[in-house]
Amino acid sequence: MNKAKTLRVRAHAKINLYLDVVGKREDGYHNLETVFHSIGLHDEVLLRERSKMGITVHCDHPDVPSDSRNLAYRAAQSLSDVVDGFGGLEIQIRKRIPVAAGLAGGSANAAAVLHGVNELYKLGLSENALMEIGAQLGADVPFCLHGGAAFGTGIGEILTPLPALSEVPLVLINTGTAISTADIFKNLDIILTKRKNESIIIKTCVEKSDLVGIGKNLYNLLEVPAFFKHPELAVLKTQLSTQTGCYGALMSGSGATLFAFMENITAAQQCESFFKNSVSFCTTTVTNSVGVRIQ
Repeated sequence: MNKAKTLRVRAHAKINLYLDVVGKREDGYHNLETVFHSIGLHDEVLLRERSKMGITVHCDHPDVPSDSRNLAYRAAQSLSDVVDGFGGLEIQIRKRIPVAAGLAGGSANAAAVLHGVNELYKLGLSENALMEIGAQLGADVPFCLHGGAAFGTGIGEILTPLPALSEVPLVLINTGTAISTADIFKNLDIILTKRKNESIIIKTCVEKSDLVGIGKNLYNLLEVPAFFKHPELAVLKTQLSTQTGCYGALMSGSGATLFAFMENITAAQQCESFFKNSVSFCTTTVTNSVGVRIQ
């Protein structure tokens, strides 16, 4: 009996260094301008060929579904539909990225499946083809495939590459606060989005690896409705941004994870020590140059 083929893929989380909403679309979605960056924090996705047809998903986190609600499952099914089937597949997910936290954990898992299954079954699909499939699954999936740093427009799926920042220390904090992305956008006042070229400023700072400039220009419009409903997050952001060695702090995506852009790893570890016993999740990581990586 032949041993089943397996592949282990790292699925890296993302943060948004900048996020503005520039209009509402006819389909109900919102047009964005955002600067994405991959980070070292990652889930592990194990892909295993199985003799029995069909797709199964197992995850060590109780809040992650194992059926078609799971983006990783849907990613595998979408690939199977495109290539007219590739056999059976078992997906095992080891979660390290907090769930529903603005870090694109589900999208990263989907990207890992698209990338990994393409390799495992030698499907020969290009990155552009995988990104087109990913865009049908979720707005963050194309970036999670692309990785590194990028400027995103549309709903976030239209990407312009930026040079990745080299292992800048970060501290991530999540209180376990549940924030509905739909509610955040529902309560968003588009009038607040009339900004003048701030996205150009932070893109230039990223291109120059100007960490001080990035820290000064971190921006996320979604903080407005999120902090209105959860004012304790605003207090926590202020505490985070005033830590020694912090260039700036921001909420990632629609929340509720906050991140601090740190001067060095020592400052990051001291910052982590300050918060780790008072929140449900706190870790030190760094900026990363890829979104998915086969181990």
